Amino acid sequence: LQPWLSALAQFRKAYPGTTVAVTEPVGDYMLQAAGASIQTPLTMQLDVMNGTDPAPQNITLQNQLIAQHRVKVLLYNQQVTDTLTQTFLAAASKNGVPVVGVYETMPTGYTYQSWMLAEVKALRRAVAERLSTQKL
Repeated sequence: LQPWLSALAQFRKAYPGTTVAVTEPVGDYMLQAAGASIQTPLTMQLDVMNGTDPAPQNITLQNQLIAQHRVKVLLYNQQVTDTLTQTFLAAASKNGVPVVGVYETMPTGYTYQSWMLAEVKALRRAVAERLSTQKL
């Protein structure tokens, strides 16, 4: 796991406190280890993850985070999306906020180590180069 741990440490050093929005908590541990500041309320993340309607004020906040460029990147679960997630992805695209798709289960063709490293590299590309890992 050393390459992954090194990538996390390098991100934490290069981009301390990077503000991010997420649709659900699937990447939260990685983001915390990378020193990022998750701006999306945990209550909203859990609502999306559990398929329940988030509070309107949380949806409004998430939209403001994206539209007002208060976050550097939006992370979402590539394996589970709904209309609300699609709305946030479209808003990010419209407002030039890079999007990083993460996985809750290991995708085909990866080892655990290469999967974790790929997600940190995607985060770094989004912040450093403003590159999304997906297209809308």
